[in-house]
Amino acid sequence: MEYIIKIQNGCWVAGWSESSLPRTVVFQNAKVFKNLDEANKIKEKLISKNNHRKLNLQILEYEAAKREVK
Repeated sequence: MEYIIKIQNGCWVAGWSESSLPRTVVFQNAKVFKNLDEANKIKEKLISKNNHRKLNLQILEYEAAKREVK
C-alpha cells in the first residue's frame, strides 16, 4: 500500500528539496511513500524540523487521498 502526507486541504508533502517543509498544491507532485513506516519517519522529521509551526500532518492511503481530491 502507498501513502502520502497531507499538510492541509489541497496541500501535500512534495519530493525532497532544499525547503524545510517541501510542499505542493498539485496532488500528482506529492511524495508517495511505499510503506507506512517510511511515511511516519518523514512526518516526525518534518514536525521536529518545524517545531515553530503548528503542523497537523496527516498520513493518508494514496488511493483514498486521490478520491478526496476529485
